[in-house]
Amino acid sequence: MDYMALKAQNKALNSEEIRARKVRLRSKPVFFSFAICGPCNLECVHCGYRLFGRTSEQQVSEEVYSQVISEIMPTAYRCHLGGSNWGEMTIAKNFHRFLLDAKKFGVGINLTTNGTRMVDEWFTDLLDTLTVIGFSMEGMNDEFEKVRGFKWRHFLKNVEKVCQGRADHGKSFRVEWRYCAHAGSIHQLPDMIRLAKSIGVHRIQVMNLVPYDHAQKYNCLSYHRSLANHWFAEGRRVAAELNVDVNIPPDFNTGEFSKNSRFQSPGNGQPTTAPENGRAASDTPDGLALVSCYRPWQTCVVNELGEVTPSDIYWRSMGSLQVSRFESVWNGLKYRRLRARINNTPDSICRACRLPQFDSEENRASMQLVPSFKQLVAASARSLLKRSKPTFEGVMDKEFDPNDSKPISPS
Repeated sequence: MDYMALKAQNKALNSEEIRARKVRLRSKPVFFSFAICGPCNLECVHCGYRLFGRTSEQQVSEEVYSQVISEIMPTAYRCHLGGSNWGEMTIAKNFHRFLLDAKKFGVGINLTTNGTRMVDEWFTDLLDTLTVIGFSMEGMNDEFEKVRGFKWRHFLKNVEKVCQGRADHGKSFRVEWRYCAHAGSIHQLPDMIRLAKSIGVHRIQVMNLVPYDHAQKYNCLSYHRSLANHWFAEGRRVAAELNVDVNIPPDFNTGEFSKNSRFQSPGNGQPTTAPENGRAASDTPDGLALVSCYRPWQTCVVNELGEVTPSDIYWRSMGSLQVSRFESVWNGLKYRRLRARINNTPDSICRACRLPQFDSEENRASMQLVPSFKQLVAASARSLLKRSKPTFEGVMDKEFDPNDSKPISPS
């Protein structure tokens, strides 16, 4: 079967259904996320499992795996493997099997990994299927080891192995460091950029520490704004000098805290520009302007238990592949309701996802710590008093813009 032709047909139908505002779909996901196991081989001190526990300690069941392969893989261009739960995908018993299935169906893999395992048995198949590989990290050397409990030199050796394998096999996938920045390691950013350049890492994504644990709360850069801004600036300078792609968030607002900094960029009072993933919000005279999101039409996330959600951020389950077929979940009442309202009257999760993620009182980081009853009441009151009907412009995922007819490559 010509799977690329099938994917192109599905993409065209999917775009047509989005433009027609259909809520019951004949098309299937254009891309998806899959967590093929729940366990992890590390116990990082900042990880959310310490607060919430892992989604499970299970491997994906044969029933769920088979549905994903038969119902989603044939029409999907990409799979985000890992990063949607607190597990490590490279230790899954089905990891190599999934790489082979991805090759069969022409699905490119965006892998999130802790970088502890690069096994020769499946390494070449991994190189053949990757579009992006993102190595999670919180710093270098001692700062890395304090958080991860894993030797920095072993991690770096595995990163270098992937970079060398990419060159030796003539591959074009992107190698990323996904750096979770905090007060203890932000000073390492310039040297991190220099090291990335020297070993062949193409990009560094800088993200704020998510304080799942109260002990980590004051490591957040929002409590060290001037320090963060200093190293952000130095990082940008070094990145420009070395021509390294580094996604550094906007500087923190260190001026008037009476203003809502969600919508202000530093110094000029203009709306915050959109990050590369497309998320942005701006404060207009008529209210809040959000980017349009088509993920409920284009993607789904399946975890190792078979729970289906619309995205990595939107955690409310749409159904389970343990009890229903994928078609019943994909066109079930919950998915249809979400499609009807997401670009009309989005709920609080949708709003928070599309707001700037680094310096906002409504971002994911600040929502991880359980608020007190008083804080809940105050937040509800602010929401009722200040919330206005948003307007929508642009698109969340530009590559999958339903108004763009250009073909999509799995790589």
